[in-house]
Order: sequence, then structure tokens, then C-alpha cells
Amino acid sequence: MRVPPEISYRGVNKTEALETLVAEKIARLEKFYREISSCHLAIEKVHDHPESGSPYRVRLDITVPEDREVVVDKSPDKGVQYMPLEAIIRDAFDIADRQLKELNEQQHDHMKTHIPGQREVMLDELEEEVAIKAPPADTTAD
Repeated sequence: MRVPPEISYRGVNKTEALETLVAEKIARLEKFYREISSCHLAIEKVHDHPESGSPYRVRLDITVPEDREVVVDKSPDKGVQYMPLEAIIRDAFDIADRQLKELNEQQHDHMKTHIPGQREVMLDELEEEVAIKAPPADTTAD
């Protein structure tokens, strides 16, 4: 990661267990997505006594090259009664992992071209003699 991750705790006690969990999840993302530019994580307690759902919210902002951004805002809604904070953090990182995989596939597919008789060739690897030439323009008048 180009910039160290920024982690903020709002209304939540910063514990060693939370720090360890977050560090493990960030390390896992970095292992598979080396191109991460920055990561901002906010762990908040938004309600002391919610009527339903969890009092916690986890927001994850990850920036990758080409000014692309992956944003996850995990705040369990109604029907999910008091989900533990650790589970919400895990879910947020799982969602970010899936989004980064999709983004990586989109960027990878964008960089490929298909040449008949060959499997996949990266655009940067095309040699001049293999490059696909455009057909000549139609010069006949109507």
C-alpha cells in the first residue's frame, strides 16, 4: 500500500482484538491486491440503543490506480439484532474483497485483446508484426 491505512474509532473502544482483526484483514487485501493506493476505515457506534439492527457501522474506502474507489458501508439493518462488531468488520472486508476481485477482473479484461489462433495476448506484449491492422478506408465515391 502506498499510504499507510487510516483507521478511526468513533464511540468504540479501540482494543487489541479489534486492532489485530483489522490488521489481518488489511494484510489479506494487500496480499491479493498489491495495487491498493490507500485505505480508510471508520468504525463507529452510531446508536446506543437502536430499536432494531446493530448500533455499529463500518465504512471502508479503498483507492486503487486509475482513480478507482471501492466503498463499503456496512450497517446491519432491521432484522439483524445486535450483530457483534467483529462480524460487521469481517463482513465489510469480505464485501471489499469481492468488489476488488470484480474490479481487478474488469481492469484485466480491458487490457486484453484476442487474436485468432492465439489464446490471450496483453496489449503491451503485441509486437508490430502481430498487430491487427485496420482495413483500408473506402475511397469510392457515392
